[in-house]
Amino acid sequence: MTDLKPKADPTTPAEWEEYVNTVLTSPEDAARAINSGEFTTKLTAYMDAYKASTNKTMADLKGQLTEQVTASVLELFKRNGTEPTGRLDLAPANERALRAGTARNGEAIGVHTEKIWKSATQMLQDVLAVGTPRQSAESRARMDQYTEFVNAYSQAVPSEGGFLVPEQVRSDIMTRALEAAVVRPQAIVVPMPGSKFRWPAVDFTTEVGEVFGGIAMSWLDEGQSIPATSGTFATVDLNAHKLGGYASVPNEILRHAPALDQWIRTAMPAAVTHFEDLGFMSGDGAKKPLGGLHAANPALIVASAESGQTADTITWQNILDMFSRLLPESYGSAEWDITPDALPQIMTMALPVGTGGSAVMIGEGSGPSKLPMTMLGIPIRWTRKTPAVLGDQGDISLNDWSKYIVGDTMAMQLATSEHSSFRTDKTDFRIIEEVDGQPGLLAALTPQNNGPTLSAFIQLATR
Repeated sequence: MTDLKPKADPTTPAEWEEYVNTVLTSPEDAARAINSGEFTTKLTAYMDAYKASTNKTMADLKGQLTEQVTASVLELFKRNGTEPTGRLDLAPANERALRAGTARNGEAIGVHTEKIWKSATQMLQDVLAVGTPRQSAESRARMDQYTEFVNAYSQAVPSEGGFLVPEQVRSDIMTRALEAAVVRPQAIVVPMPGSKFRWPAVDFTTEVGEVFGGIAMSWLDEGQSIPATSGTFATVDLNAHKLGGYASVPNEILRHAPALDQWIRTAMPAAVTHFEDLGFMSGDGAKKPLGGLHAANPALIVASAESGQTADTITWQNILDMFSRLLPESYGSAEWDITPDALPQIMTMALPVGTGGSAVMIGEGSGPSKLPMTMLGIPIRWTRKTPAVLGDQGDISLNDWSKYIVGDTMAMQLATSEHSSFRTDKTDFRIIEEVDGQPGLLAALTPQNNGPTLSAFIQLATR
């Protein structure tokens, strides 16, 4: 029988092998070690040491892999002209929100206030508590943080007064507004670094003798030189205009955080959506956007009514005349924007056949209403935001809103006052955002065959 002498616990495979070969040399030695608990102690020590060694190796490998991946990502950003600062935002993004400029923008000025307030409700309650007995120490500390932020970023913070809404809150409000919006979800949305920005555009108004803004292509004989041409470029000037909203809210809502949060998530998006669309569709450009359906839009085409057409009617020939003026590349992205009071005219349109006629096929919609949703393969949007009622120019339009440009400063401010509605136990709210909108086409396009002009914005003349 081998004499079992105390030895240090094995911590490596070699030490464990030595223990087994020198101590457990016979069945009796093995039984003695097991019965005394020595074997269990040695095995536990070895397994613990092995796990610690393995975990350290994996941690080292993870660290090396992280460094390599980080270096590769940073190199990718540098090659594409981007220098990321801080932690990358890896949260899943809503593609529709990204296109519409409502997704959280890590470069927006409101990102800095996310570190102060975790929600719009907390922000509003802090603002309302200023100078009152209900202001807590935590609330006072957050307001002090905001004051420090404004002092540090005074040039970037809008000067209209009020408090800069955290970027995530702005994103939530604007993304919820997309559900009912007409223009923003389809338009080109340009983040504006300031109140003024020039967006480059190609001066593409005619194909007769030139193609794509003055750049012409020619078929050449061997050795023939290319005729000299020059590209003609222009800019769309974006000037941020203030869109302000005002509301008086009962104080019992403000004292109840869930109710206040629900009001912010429903009332604000609905108001922003409605008034943005009115500006983007019908604005006259004076201290507001130039709407795609306003007469001042240089690319707007007005299709004539039929000779002797009855007042307040829409005929199949009107529809065909409008469709014939739409840019072919807009067939897949255009929509009919029609006032609801024109529904009977659309539903009862007939295609003349000799002295009789047949009903026009209107594609069926979806949902419980089953309203007609397509005409000539183009979606129909029934909207009360059209600039005119049935019979007037603007009651029905054929538009490709992807040819419209929205400039967005991506900054939203909120201010409150308990004084003006003190006697009615209400608090007044003011919300301001700064945006602009301009048609992306400089004029209607004259096609190569010198035919009728084409555009992305077509209306029917007054009947």
